[in-house]
Amino acid sequence: MKRVLSLLILIFVSKAALLAQSPESLMTQASTEYKNSNFVGAISLCSKVIQQKPDAFLAFCTRGLSYYQLAKYDAAISDYNKAIEYNPNFAEVIYYRGLVYDKMNKFELSVSDYTRAIQINPNYMDAYYKRGLGYYQIGKYDFSVLDFTKTIQIGGDKPDAYFNRGLCYYQMDKYEAAIADYDKAVIIKPTYKEAIFNRGLAFYYLGNYEPAVQDYSKAIALDLAYTDAYYHRGLAYNHLDKYTLAIADLNKAILLKVDYADAYCNLGYAYYKAAKYEEAMSNLNKAISLKSDNADSYFYLGLVKLKQKQFEQSILSFSKCLELKGKQESFPEGYYNRGVAYMSLGKNDDALDDFNQAIKLSPDYAEAYSKRGLTKIAMDRKTESCADLKKAADMGLEEAINAYVKNCD
Repeated sequence: MKRVLSLLILIFVSKAALLAQSPESLMTQASTEYKNSNFVGAISLCSKVIQQKPDAFLAFCTRGLSYYQLAKYDAAISDYNKAIEYNPNFAEVIYYRGLVYDKMNKFELSVSDYTRAIQINPNYMDAYYKRGLGYYQIGKYDFSVLDFTKTIQIGGDKPDAYFNRGLCYYQMDKYEAAIADYDKAVIIKPTYKEAIFNRGLAFYYLGNYEPAVQDYSKAIALDLAYTDAYYHRGLAYNHLDKYTLAIADLNKAILLKVDYADAYCNLGYAYYKAAKYEEAMSNLNKAISLKSDNADSYFYLGLVKLKQKQFEQSILSFSKCLELKGKQESFPEGYYNRGVAYMSLGKNDDALDDFNQAIKLSPDYAEAYSKRGLTKIAMDRKTESCADLKKAADMGLEEAINAYVKNCD
């Protein structure tokens, strides 16, 4: 009996001691739990602090951080709001609330918080960097560039700041500036595969396909499963007329990502250029089955059908392509090739309409002038046809030169 009573007294004293713990002691334990990644324990202890001391700034901060780590973002925001209410000039807490808004994809709010933190601490490098990322997400690339520049000024050689500023320049079509920043990122961090890959993209859009291939190859050497690097190297090889290499890379991209619709599309184009029309058609149909609104797949399929002299089918494909392109994007090649199909069927009025539209969209389209001239010959409109053929011949198109000599001299 005495033993039992002693045990009960011990338990009671222990509980009383726990209940009697000061907010400061509990806060120390909570900080330790947070550092040990025991976020649930930290939340429990911070809650006890707040019960004893409702205006406990540090407890709200630490509990907010713990909720953030557990991806309980609404709870984190609520705690940060309380902390900011008690200490409105503590830049770090405002910054932390911005981090939560980022996770919630509320970038306007996160940018606002980072701005407020910077107003309190004008040299807050991390806030500039994060605000730069926020501006990027909402498409304000010029503001983003300023923030990444400020990050670099404060913090020196930060490869991520150079990389992300490069992304902004890329989005602004300033490809040379993007390449310069990617260069700096790679100098600081030679294994920065994303910077190397994106430098390849910038070279690609400048039409510098060989340097693009070199960068994609470097990225692949760093990551043999870099799907997008294989895909984009395949695109570059297509532009370099290296279709066997393009086919190999695009097949590799598909092996790594079996539902890669754009890879099937461009693989179909590579097979088309390699005169492997059955393989081209198979891959283009697969691309359409995966992504039915891809206008390029229908265009390439139209080209294959045109080569196979399946003119009605090619017209359907070109028409679908033009429907998907819509009025938002001029696409003279679609009208031109559909015109060629109509011309091949002897549907000269339809062909003429398409060649007219192709020329309207691209006034220097030599092939369209030539084909329009040939169509007008078939319609007994010789004077008009000779004007078109001369126009195309003056641009150096051999087909037009020969037709002009034959029909107009």
